[in-house]
Amino acid sequence: MAADTIGTVKAFLGMKQVKLQQDVQVDILKKIMNQEKQAAREMLETMPPVSPSLSHLGNNLDIYI
Repeated sequence: MAADTIGTVKAFLGMKQVKLQQDVQVDILKKIMNQEKQAAREMLETMPPVSPSLSHLGNNLDIYI
């Protein structure tokens, strides 16, 4: 094999390895995000309902950008 061919093969394999690493990282990130979403849902389900006498709180918030 010529040196150019070996270099091309190494570059191709390197690119495939980087792509695989990126795919694995994205999959792990998605799994973590799903776990966090589930934890947030569970936390919201365990919170007591808002008292009707306090339902007016938080309706008029000033937001400055």
